[in-house]
Amino acid sequence: MDVNTVPWFGILFGAVFAVSGVRMLTAARYLRRHGVRVPGVVVGLRRSSGNDGVFYPTMQFQTVQGFVVETESDLGSNPAPARPGQQVMVVYDPERPQRARLDGVGGRGVLHGVLFLTIGVIILVVCLIVGVSSLL
Repeated sequence: MDVNTVPWFGILFGAVFAVSGVRMLTAARYLRRHGVRVPGVVVGLRRSSGNDGVFYPTMQFQTVQGFVVETESDLGSNPAPARPGQQVMVVYDPERPQRARLDGVGGRGVLHGVLFLTIGVIILVVCLIVGVSSLL
């Protein structure tokens, strides 16, 4: 691989990270504005199959319409965000209750989104500077 192509891969990588961060923040904002908060319980934890040791909580809660929902959060963390059997607050999408997360800044995805966006922008800017300077 040519040394001059490395920054362009970094630009792509940074852009993917930044876009992922924006999507996470958008989902968190949607849940903050439109989500319904209800008490729930963590009924299980799934550890990711990789070596990263990320735990994804499975939550059970009752919607305001009275339906019992059990779903796994799409956001994981290490350490685990809660223990099985622990009472938690859940925020869910009223149009799709299976889309639910633990309530709170970390559970809704704000911290994940900010982290991905920040890392993506830093990588993107650095690689853009290196890439453009290699053309001069």
